[in-house]
Amino acid sequence: MGQDRLFVSNACVDRWLVEGRAEVDGDALTLRPEGARFALRPGVVFVAEVTGEGDPAGLVGTVRDEDQLAALGAEHDAGSVLLGDRAYDVVDGFVGAPVDPGAPAAGPSDGELDLLARFFLQASS
Repeated sequence: MGQDRLFVSNACVDRWLVEGRAEVDGDALTLRPEGARFALRPGVVFVAEVTGEGDPAGLVGTVRDEDQLAALGAEHDAGSVLLGDRAYDVVDGFVGAPVDPGAPAAGPSDGELDLLARFFLQASS
């Protein structure tokens, strides 16, 4: 799987910056030493539904950016998302798309992005 898109938690970005493994300029993240650049958008990975009412939308384990949350009618606040009568624990972070004009226009499927999210969450803990 290539690096077409990624999800990275706030904690992971902070750690990469401190370690000199990444640089942020505005809304762009550059990974070192590769030099891969990604345009960042705020996003979340859904960790758990916490009301006990179930997850009929199948959001747990998925990644959504701020536009997708708005389209769902979800309310996002640090570490949580409210969607109707349901509440979710989420990990806040960023969804990144390649800045390089030569990069593929299409990113991975939502399922692949969710797998990337789990990889970066594990790497940040």
